[in-house]
Amino acid sequence: MIGRLLRIAAVVLALGVTAACEKTPDEAAVRDALQGAIGTTFAEPVVEIASFERVGSGPLPAGADGTERKIVYYNADLRLLRDYSFNDWEALNVSALASLLGATEHGLQGIRRDGNAAGDTLRVRGSVGFERMDGDWQPVVVAQSPVSEPPTLDNTGPPAVARGLVDQIMALFEGPPADDASQARAIITEELDDAYRQITLRLDRLQRAFVIAGGPSGGEYNLIARTIAATISANGIRSAGVATDGSVENLRLVRDGSADVVLAQNDIAAMAARGEGLYQDAGADPDLRALASLFPEPVHIVVRADDPIRTVADLRGKRIDLGLPSSGSVLTARSVMDAHGLGLADFAQVTDMGPARAVEALTAGNIDALVSVINAPARLFQRLSAQSDIRFLPLDPQAIRTLNSSSSQLVPLTLPAGIYPRQTEPVPTVAVTALLVARRSMPDVEVTTMLDTVFKDIDFVAAGSAAGALISRNRAESGLSIPLHPAAETWLGDAPTAATQ
Repeated sequence: MIGRLLRIAAVVLALGVTAACEKTPDEAAVRDALQGAIGTTFAEPVVEIASFERVGSGPLPAGADGTERKIVYYNADLRLLRDYSFNDWEALNVSALASLLGATEHGLQGIRRDGNAAGDTLRVRGSVGFERMDGDWQPVVVAQSPVSEPPTLDNTGPPAVARGLVDQIMALFEGPPADDASQARAIITEELDDAYRQITLRLDRLQRAFVIAGGPSGGEYNLIARTIAATISANGIRSAGVATDGSVENLRLVRDGSADVVLAQNDIAAMAARGEGLYQDAGADPDLRALASLFPEPVHIVVRADDPIRTVADLRGKRIDLGLPSSGSVLTARSVMDAHGLGLADFAQVTDMGPARAVEALTAGNIDALVSVINAPARLFQRLSAQSDIRFLPLDPQAIRTLNSSSSQLVPLTLPAGIYPRQTEPVPTVAVTALLVARRSMPDVEVTTMLDTVFKDIDFVAAGSAAGALISRNRAESGLSIPLHPAAETWLGDAPTAATQ
């Protein structure tokens, strides 16, 4: 009798273990999924799994067809099999590696800014997504959550006048008719954000801070500007990184003395220096000087994977979004189309929605393609690639040569396979570069301090900047479109560069 009970207990225990294994993927399945992702991304072996531990799991929203999904977390050590530089502009960079491993930039340790050597160890806190298909767990790409950084508003000030203004604004905010409330509050929020940025900028100048102008809150330009400013301040020099609308505003701020150093696209900086395009009315600004080139912003041409469009030439007669009308991106997009023999009249429809709205239009089938000039991997396209089947069109080799020969602002670049989820082939394209820009009158000692801070003192990976992780001395002169500051020439003189690449 006792023996029979023991046999029954053993069967029940075995069934329980089997059921538990079926509830979530086990460690072997997670490790195999990670190994598969690594193996299909790198054309030649770069890393191997040295150690692996499954550390837990959680639910994911069900798939579009209602399939059950799980996310499983792990800790792993990856050993490099050969030398590899994750900040090379044409390598699988830190942000793309993090996406591949289901990690964040903070979840990766061991990345060296001067390149990693064979035998180095990368420590990863990552995750793998799974969905249940016919009773079995299969790996699935998980879309990353949007990253946003809402502005922090400070309502302190003289109690009489300032408080009265705040109360009036709040009355407007809380009082619109119900039918118009959403639109009215969006307008008020936008105007308040602009006003807050202008107030903080003027206060920083009043207090004689060293001002670094970045970009919109939540973006890479702003994160890099704030990180630089925080590091300089920690070294005893009062500094402030301020949010702006981006390159166009930044170059106005450095021209009128409201900012000391700004981040700007190299093509926009060239326009400002020559007084062309967006700066035709303002006139030339010959005193603009570059301190360094920071990172590339490649041209992305995105189509749906099920669309027969395979080349840029196939876009003739299609509906396309080229970017916001007053942006530098749209000018670059038009140059790329021109190099392929396509003018605006060759498209069935040209829209100017910009990346976020254009992505929605593309997935809804309202446009056939979009063009965006943005650092890679762009979080917007990481999420889109994870959620939908899309493709990135390669530029024609002759068009790349034409663009590079006609403009020093466009750098030939190849997006490596795996830079985005599901992207299995390299994509030849061109890129503008983000520059650090100042004026010719900036003191040499300040230029040296700035470059020491950017290239020696800051760990941009630890700061969570995907674009900042690409900053390196050997590409500091790539894509320069305006003259270097003399002190920057001296500082970079002994550094290996790729200015001619």
